[in-house]
Amino acid sequence: MIKGIGIDMVEVDRLRHIIQRWGERARKRMFTPEELACATSRKQGEFIYLAGRFAAKEAVVKSLGQYTDWSEIEISREENGSPRVTLKGKTKETARERKVKEILVTLSHTKTYAIAEAVALGENQ
Repeated sequence: MIKGIGIDMVEVDRLRHIIQRWGERARKRMFTPEELACATSRKQGEFIYLAGRFAAKEAVVKSLGQYTDWSEIEISREENGSPRVTLKGKTKETARERKVKEILVTLSHTKTYAIAEAVALGENQ
């Protein structure tokens, strides 16, 4: 059963500006250490990669219907390359309370924009 749907679009240059202005503080608030490590090795560019991850996090937040700490949502990759959502801390507890078992996410980007959609799946209440 679909418990929630979220979508978000991020302008790559806007995210770049925020990160350059606020530096490490912004990076740690918005991304997990694993996401940051992956970003530096991306051939399409660090900020394009991070914009995709941030759009996915925002889409996940919207699918859960409640604001949360971005660092409690990690967007990584399955072996087949598809994005995987891992929830931590209070965000994981929120999902459990809403009976969300899985969150599917898809994302795409160009040089200027990143977009993501998330679908929270779970059991009937």
